[in-house]
Amino acid sequence: MTSSLCYLSASDALRRFRNGSLDPVELMQALLARAEALKGPVNATTRIYAEQALTQARAAAERYRQGTARPLEGLPVAVKEETDVAGWPNTVGSLAIDDYVPEHNHPIVDKLVEAGAILHLQTTNPEFCTLGQTWSRRWGVTRNPWNLRYTCGGSSGGSAAAVAAGLSPLATGSDMAGSTRIPAAFQGLYGYKPPFGRLPTGGGEELFAFAAEGPLARTIDDLILMQNIISGPHPASYATLPKQVLPASYPDLAGWRIAWHPTLGAEAVCPQVRANLQRALDGLRRRGAVVEQVDISWDMHRVATVLLEGIFGIFFTEYLQSLPDAAYPSLTSYVQKLWRDYRDRPASVAGAAELASELHQDMQRKVWSQGYRAFLCPTTYTTELLADLDPVASPTFPVDGKPVDSYLGWAATPPFNLLNRYPVISAPTGLAANGMPTGMQIVAQPYDDEAAFQVAWNHAQADEDGLFRHRFPQLDTLLA
Repeated sequence: MTSSLCYLSASDALRRFRNGSLDPVELMQALLARAEALKGPVNATTRIYAEQALTQARAAAERYRQGTARPLEGLPVAVKEETDVAGWPNTVGSLAIDDYVPEHNHPIVDKLVEAGAILHLQTTNPEFCTLGQTWSRRWGVTRNPWNLRYTCGGSSGGSAAAVAAGLSPLATGSDMAGSTRIPAAFQGLYGYKPPFGRLPTGGGEELFAFAAEGPLARTIDDLILMQNIISGPHPASYATLPKQVLPASYPDLAGWRIAWHPTLGAEAVCPQVRANLQRALDGLRRRGAVVEQVDISWDMHRVATVLLEGIFGIFFTEYLQSLPDAAYPSLTSYVQKLWRDYRDRPASVAGAAELASELHQDMQRKVWSQGYRAFLCPTTYTTELLADLDPVASPTFPVDGKPVDSYLGWAATPPFNLLNRYPVISAPTGLAANGMPTGMQIVAQPYDDEAAFQVAWNHAQADEDGLFRHRFPQLDTLLA
């Protein structure tokens, strides 16, 4: 159960599988042992599929011996509970659901399995994926491996925690208000919200453009690796773009102009989030970019409110209405509040469409038409959100001494779910004094995925902080 194996990157693991210096079974055994040991303190997993995973790892080892290995042959990948895997029970974190067992994989799961990946863990999410933290009455509290006192983020918190804690080199996420980027920022990972249509959707998701599945990884190389596997058409989806293959490496940023803003209009930002962002900007300047502040400052409370109205207008109001009244007492406090706020009122997406256009025009005037190739801002504004904070019981939360909305007032992610054709990567920028990671969003023009990845790749080359290279979550006492 050595950290050297558990924190092996996906790219390095595959390289070692191919040259015979590591057996897929050996890696799987190490990850499964660590997953069992951290099941209590971190609580990132709903189910561990050990027997199935080891059987598949032995088959993968044989494929390497026979020379028939596929691109991800034998590589462990954790899957968020919300993402369907055929035969795996899926409660979406709710006590109100007991009997849903998908018959078919989500399209990105199909792509992972067809590439040879082994799905060994199902990971936690908040109830119905409706919180930026990860706790529920079904699964309890998922904690951040860097500091167990604080949140792992949400709603893909279990997936991110599994990657950060060394339970898996890769994991799936999904993002409708920041649910991949928030956990990535809080746990020092790379997380990608692709533009709508870049990845195949699940059945019935084709009109839900605010949301997108996406990869989570400890390194930019691994993020590229996974994104290249899961992108492109699938027979079950009619809303997918032709496959785009991202380069594995990129030139420097000479000749690039990059815009940024320190708050995006937020009421408050933690000083260490600001300081680490500034350091990241300096790294991009060393890579050749001209980085300049622009006046992109939005009413973030309005943005979050309108996004939620759009989400409920498209599908979630009807989803709540499908639950029987008797389910209400079993729901978590935050879903009960959403029930009270939205279940019996008409919802509309018109306001979301109007605001998205307004935000895009502001970006067009101040960023894209001015020759900037990318835009940078924080992913989250704080590093001190408690793992079990209940936004209903505590509707405000202090950021830099100022009260903000506990539900989403500490996140800079919602605008880019309204701007759902924008590719956005959350990249780690360092650690705060409490041991919690910080992150920044790298935003590119609609469907210009390569621009976002070129900035992220250069950021990784400039990085001096060493997260997941020589700085790791301190979990040794929990593993003793």
